[in-house]
Amino acid sequence: MVMMGLEFTGSVPFSNIYLHGLIRDSQGRKMSKTLGNVIDPLDTIQEYGTDALRFTLALGTPGQDLNLSTERLGSNKAFTNKLWNAGKFILQNLPNQNDTSSWEALMAHKFDKVESLLQLPLAECWAVSKLHLLVDMVTACYDKYFFGDVGREVYDFFWADFADWYIEASKARLYHSESQSCASVAQAVLLYVFENILKMLHPFMPFVTEELWQALPSREKALMVSDWPLTSLPRDVESIKKFENLQALTRAIRNARAEYSVEPAKRISAYIVASSEVIQYISREKEVLALLSRLDLENVKFTDSIPGDAHQSVHIVASEGLEAYLPLADMVDISAEINRLSKRLDKMQAEYDGLIARLNSPKFVERAPEEIVRGVQEKAAEAEEKLKLTRNQLAFLKSTDLVPK
Repeated sequence: MVMMGLEFTGSVPFSNIYLHGLIRDSQGRKMSKTLGNVIDPLDTIQEYGTDALRFTLALGTPGQDLNLSTERLGSNKAFTNKLWNAGKFILQNLPNQNDTSSWEALMAHKFDKVESLLQLPLAECWAVSKLHLLVDMVTACYDKYFFGDVGREVYDFFWADFADWYIEASKARLYHSESQSCASVAQAVLLYVFENILKMLHPFMPFVTEELWQALPSREKALMVSDWPLTSLPRDVESIKKFENLQALTRAIRNARAEYSVEPAKRISAYIVASSEVIQYISREKEVLALLSRLDLENVKFTDSIPGDAHQSVHIVASEGLEAYLPLADMVDISAEINRLSKRLDKMQAEYDGLIARLNSPKFVERAPEEIVRGVQEKAAEAEEKLKLTRNQLAFLKSTDLVPK
């Protein structure tokens, strides 16, 4: 093509060449009619969608072959659906376009100056800062033709940060805040972050991103001809660290709820223990913490000392200098939980004894293949660890003053 271009036009037709690998089947085999493993792109598009197929292919590493499996296609179809649902949520929570004053308040929020960024509440400052970091990273990867890195970074940010955390946190502003200004800043951040995600994803997923872009209010031109997101915008690293502390606390409380099988809809009390500096910013996000962790907002207390009934609470450490005490009486029926754990312990002990008996049998150790013996040893070690944790949990419950005499 270069020689033909020089011969017939007198110029080189292109200056950059992108080398991609082969598209193989899910087992890594080259597609052929003989093997009958050829994937028809039209059938794939019919089942998973054009954008999901494009995105899957683009995530491949340059120069390396890509194993195209239904699992990958299904995962990226789910990503497309998640993107669509996020767009619906944002559109449903924007002001009515006839509400001029609300729209003026929303559009007045700007995020391109350090001063305006630092005035945002913690969750909003975190989301915008993370977006600005992402834009710089994605732009640099596009310039280097690292398309797979672009797709993975945007995917992770959208799903793990924006959808799982900020959209959920924004509900505290939109539905549980009496301040219209709090709702307005949340709407502005939702719109700002989402429209920039659409811009970065558009080369991968042109159809769904264009459709969502056109549905957003005040779109003067199509997404495909809109400006690329600005780079080198401000970000607040300190706010990112602070929100990560809030995330760690939320995860720790969720894990404790799961460990004690607390009903998802049940609201529980909590004592948050930290230094005055940490309490200052965590307490400002009390509504967000309560919403994400399913806490009783009226019974979330912040203190710099251990509460008096700590021995009757589940103690969790979220990060260095940030802990929580969850009163057991709020979480479980102590007697029922002791009975449940006792039965579970008996079952686990029987399974562990069976594994140990096999390992103590000379016939098994001598005759069984090495990988089988190793597998039983690993299961025994895992069972022993679970036994230890369950015993500790049972002993803790029996030691509280909440057990009926």
